[in-house]
Amino acid sequence: MDWSRAKSVLIAAFLLLNIVLGYQLWLEWRERIDSAVDWTSLPADIRQSMTNKGIRVNAEIPTDTPEMRGLTFRLREPPAGMANGPLELNPQPNTRIVFSEEELQRELGGVVPEINRYRFDYPGSSEKAWVLNRIVEGWPIFDVRIELYYKDQKITSYRQDRIDIVPSEDAKPQKVLPATKVVAFLIDRNYLPNGSAIKDIQLGYHGQLYNSEMQVSAPSWRVLLEDGEVFYVDAISGEVVTDQGEAASKLNADGAGASGARS
Repeated sequence: MDWSRAKSVLIAAFLLLNIVLGYQLWLEWRERIDSAVDWTSLPADIRQSMTNKGIRVNAEIPTDTPEMRGLTFRLREPPAGMANGPLELNPQPNTRIVFSEEELQRELGGVVPEINRYRFDYPGSSEKAWVLNRIVEGWPIFDVRIELYYKDQKITSYRQDRIDIVPSEDAKPQKVLPATKVVAFLIDRNYLPNGSAIKDIQLGYHGQLYNSEMQVSAPSWRVLLEDGEVFYVDAISGEVVTDQGEAASKLNADGAGASGARS
């Protein structure tokens, strides 16, 4: 064997591999840059307020502002066995399956109805349950979900909201408010406590679930803090609602808020 020639081939192969890996890293870096917003684009007073209050943003800020309309849907009655609590699973699959859509479908697709219509919501999950949100036209409904309860690395039971979408052509799609404007408003109006950290900013649908068959959900930005507190901002009207369902002040078109924000 010509070791000199073999060595040259190996060196060339490693160089080609490095070029490929470097290109992949560049693509990932470019995707991150494209999907994040430069915080220097925020008003100087907002950036100064963040510094003074020790507020951090540990999440990418979405740049998309699609046109969306409200949703109307009908809640289905839960199965008889779920009326008093989650349904037990037997056998109990390993929790790792939630990180793989293929494994999740294979293990629970025949057990949990329509699980293929739900998407894993890692930021919205807790120490007791993995959460999957119902998806409509690519966007999550934050209030309609599957909760997979787990213990000792095993999924032990589940609870599920099931719905039927009611078609509606009356509402005209409208462009949503930019995420940067929403976050700046929350900071400016003192919704975010000093020292808080934003861990997730996501667009979807949110509405208060009433004791009624028919429900309405509006396009909303969900701003989730590291301590678990959640703020929903109507992506069309700018109304701010806490995770307790308390309506607060409203973001106007020019970014100013009405009275009523907490201090």
